[in-house]
Amino acid sequence: MKQRYSLQLGSVVLGLIALINAAWFLPSPTHRLSDETYVPAVRPPPPAWILGPMHAWWAPEAPSAPFINKILDEYSDHHIPLTVFHFDAWAWETCNNNAQLRFDDSLIQRMRKEQIRAIFWIVPLIATQCPEYRDAAAKGYFVRDAQGKTIVTPPGWWQGEGSWIDFDNPAAVAYWHGLLDPLFARTQGVMGGFYVDDVRPDLANDSSYFDAFVLDLQRYTRAHVPDSDIVFKRYGVNTADDTFLSQYAHVSYVNDFPTDFQGLREGIEHVFSTTALIPAPYNEFTAYDRTDPDAETLIRRMHWGAFQAVMENAPALASTFPWDPHYPSNVMQLFQYYATLHWELIPYLHSYDQMSQETGIAILHDVDAAHDSAMLGDEIFVQYVTDYTRTLAVTLPKGEWINYWDEQVYTGPVTIQLPVPLGREPVFIANGAIIPMQVRDSTTAHGTTASAGALTVDVYPTIHSSFRYFDPSGARVRFDAWENGGRVTLCTDWPPSQPVIYRIERRSAAPQRVSSLNGAVGVNTPWGTPLPPLTSELMVDGSSGGWFFDAASHHLYIKQSQPGGWCPNRRLLRIDRFELEGD
Repeated sequence: MKQRYSLQLGSVVLGLIALINAAWFLPSPTHRLSDETYVPAVRPPPPAWILGPMHAWWAPEAPSAPFINKILDEYSDHHIPLTVFHFDAWAWETCNNNAQLRFDDSLIQRMRKEQIRAIFWIVPLIATQCPEYRDAAAKGYFVRDAQGKTIVTPPGWWQGEGSWIDFDNPAAVAYWHGLLDPLFARTQGVMGGFYVDDVRPDLANDSSYFDAFVLDLQRYTRAHVPDSDIVFKRYGVNTADDTFLSQYAHVSYVNDFPTDFQGLREGIEHVFSTTALIPAPYNEFTAYDRTDPDAETLIRRMHWGAFQAVMENAPALASTFPWDPHYPSNVMQLFQYYATLHWELIPYLHSYDQMSQETGIAILHDVDAAHDSAMLGDEIFVQYVTDYTRTLAVTLPKGEWINYWDEQVYTGPVTIQLPVPLGREPVFIANGAIIPMQVRDSTTAHGTTASAGALTVDVYPTIHSSFRYFDPSGARVRFDAWENGGRVTLCTDWPPSQPVIYRIERRSAAPQRVSSLNGAVGVNTPWGTPLPPLTSELMVDGSSGGWFFDAASHHLYIKQSQPGGWCPNRRLLRIDRFELEGD
């Protein structure tokens, strides 16, 4: 006989659900930053493309377009996604810091076709050997000392011997913009922004010049490219102080480190210490040192790169490229895996990036420097491997955690001894997680070639969970999932702009029924129109609607081509969860 519940109990529970839903829009109390560490930002909404994967290259011995095309070929040939190419240092210019692109238009046309954005390293220093120097000096556009003499960088300054544009002189600023104008004209549809660096060695711990330079650069760039971004530098020479970073910076790299494990630990420490300031600090996962990491170190670094907010591959040597023949084949295979996984997570990361604008909480948060661990968003816990080892003591936070690699469940807080073979670095998913992903192939086993064009949503059902997704349309879409005794309800409060493929994890048996009602999906629920069962995950991904249960992986795949902006009403929820009769 069906168990009866009173309407009063149902009303109370539904009221609690409403309170939970309302609380979703508030910052988590455990993640609030103090007034001392969080300064309200004036930065614009962050773009998704900056999150990577990004590749950087400068090497003055090989700055040619054919060499850069060879790098792009490797990504393309190995089917590795690339969202940004970072033209590092001054090698992209015809002369040090004159902002004139040295490559012909064919390279830019290729990047435009392949939807790869460009970030250009730049500082407002024009080298003395450049033709532009004589013109700017004659017109008084450079910074002068107290005696009225043009300041020239000392011999051996790593950016070149030259002088600095005077940002207190409006005519000098207009001249600087005139140098930038041709770059923007040539790179339309490709230009992403700039990567800034040390300035003014003649100043002692004075960031005022840097502040004026970067604020002008931000305003100018955003006026031409609304979704542009500026990559800041922390721990540099006369670069932004922490208050300036917390107000104006979205992404920041945390200086160069050795490529060994000690350098990895330093990079992690610097990123962790910067999370209180900006949404997306990061360390170039290959570090930046003219020494190759060994294969084991590079693989562990790839894991570090994939589970940061921004994944940048910035080797100082061509021999550090993962496809270099001196590395064993598993290095390239794991780079393909981790770079693809990071790219797939961009919808998830970008949603938290958007939320950081409201809360001041970095994407990487609840950092634990003692264990080299952190939360990436609220659904993913990761601990980095920072030494030569095959086992690691992993300390999990409070809650239920599912091992990403084998789906074993642990209840925290707890410390476990975990095997960590290469390519199986610690990653855990919170039970109840809803993780939106973009998937285009089977590289990570999160989908198939038919997944492209849809939003893949990984769901680990529990009593009730939500995720606030930032849709490409600009809408905030809340995904909700309920689970009760084998029944699952999936819905949104607003229609996403793409079809949705749900991947419901850890199912013990095939469902008796999968149905749809006004865009909501029910598994073993009594409502809605049945969706057709199909014979494979590939069939589901390419369908206009249907489902497939994989008995081997215990995954249930459901395609909803027309997701609605609707969740089941109160009566349906009561019927589904409490089996009321006669209501």
